[in-house]
Amino acid sequence: MQYKNGMPIAIIGAGISGITTAQILKKNGFQAVIFEKSEKIGGVWAVTYANIHVQNTREQYHLSDFPWPFTPDLHPTGEQVLNYWGQAVNHLKLDVRLNHEVIELKETEDGWLLRYKNQEGVHEELFGYVVISVGLFTQGKSQPALPGIEDFGGKIITERDVHTLDIFDNQRVVIVGFGKTALDMATLAAKQGAQVNHVFRTPRWHVPEWILGVHYTYPLFSRFGTVMLTSWAHPTAIERFLHNRLGFIVSGFWDLVASIFRFQVQRNVSGKSQAAQGRINAAQPDHKLLADFGSGTGVMPEDYYPFIAEGKISPHRAELSGFSPEAVKLKNGCEIPCDLVVLSLGSQTPIFPFLPDKYRKMLETEPDGVQLYRHLLHPRIPGIAFAGFNHGFMHVPAVEIAAQWLCAYLRGELELPSSENMEKSIEYIRQWKRANMHFKPAQSCAVNARFQQYIDILLKDMGVSPYRKLPNIFAEIFGRYQPSDYLGVWEEYNHNKKSRSTPLHPLPLDT
Repeated sequence: MQYKNGMPIAIIGAGISGITTAQILKKNGFQAVIFEKSEKIGGVWAVTYANIHVQNTREQYHLSDFPWPFTPDLHPTGEQVLNYWGQAVNHLKLDVRLNHEVIELKETEDGWLLRYKNQEGVHEELFGYVVISVGLFTQGKSQPALPGIEDFGGKIITERDVHTLDIFDNQRVVIVGFGKTALDMATLAAKQGAQVNHVFRTPRWHVPEWILGVHYTYPLFSRFGTVMLTSWAHPTAIERFLHNRLGFIVSGFWDLVASIFRFQVQRNVSGKSQAAQGRINAAQPDHKLLADFGSGTGVMPEDYYPFIAEGKISPHRAELSGFSPEAVKLKNGCEIPCDLVVLSLGSQTPIFPFLPDKYRKMLETEPDGVQLYRHLLHPRIPGIAFAGFNHGFMHVPAVEIAAQWLCAYLRGELELPSSENMEKSIEYIRQWKRANMHFKPAQSCAVNARFQQYIDILLKDMGVSPYRKLPNIFAEIFGRYQPSDYLGVWEEYNHNKKSRSTPLHPLPLDT
């Protein structure tokens, strides 16, 4: 199935990735229509918990050519995020159809016949291409079936049920999990004066907002910080030499970073009791830092470790084994009396119920989600791309660049490798992630902290310079990258293509 010029493109999902992709498609002259099954745009931001903030700063979280039209918090709130993207949709005049649920895609010679339902009934519309942007974290939440759960007299919820923080007032609360959401839940509950017990199997590394007084985005969003990261692909010979021949420097660097993180945590128990030290030790990871730099890595809530030191949060390194009428049971034999249990165990892997069964089998069989070529295409599924399955620390620019790459492909300006070679690339990345990162249900659908390597390779694929801060070499190496640095990519690509007479080909690098 080849895309036919002039035919409209359907985007399924009006989350951040769907809106960003629609904007780039429109900028490139394509007609894009966004179908959203709910009554709101925003994807996961429309269903998230109370008092949530963006982990990135406002400078890292906007479209490259549409800055914030108002001044949000340094880490914008969920309400501010939804406000921004609502204004972006209106400003860019995007065609977003709310309460339009896609229920089936039928493959045709001309593209995809899209069946959807709305308040008026079921309808069909033909599209030349489809971009799936259903999100990594909008699926159902993981809720294990445990013995005694039906007899428990308290309430069992997930973070999506926390619409107001007064749900924690005067409650004995157990939080389960150690992802970013679980840490937020434990901290927010403690702030409400609840008696909080935090249960987790393994503590994970999360990034402190401030590293020796410097906001984490400055070291981690600079090229120097990203070059030091191990990755499935390194776009330059210097980076490959560093990681292949001088790995001891890389590992030593991250051991130093980990020691700084530990030092900052230990300051919370200075002058405190042995019991406080024991609580802090229980909530600190024993493994290497880089193994946790994946799709689930978050920014550590500022008050989490201080609350542990003060005894406001009691950590338990153990697994749930079941429930009694008044308590949760742990595998170490302990029981914790409680009124409210919050299961923050992550989202299930993405599913695609509207696709034909043969394609669903290709996409839904892996426990860690679907791995795609360039985190964008499946070589055996024609006429479909995926947006947002390159989730990372600087998500919006990654989606923008991937969408521009897709436009080049749709216009025939970029030719793909063979299906066999794309599948080899996919399998290599999947296995690298499994070998080097702790398991997450959607880790294959993310570039995580390797966003710079990913963006650099896609830009090079398109013949566009990835070095957006030159000629200032110091800024290029140590400056914090942000969406505004990628303003002008579209113009540069279109300028460069005037001098080309043959299609581009992706670099022989896996990403």
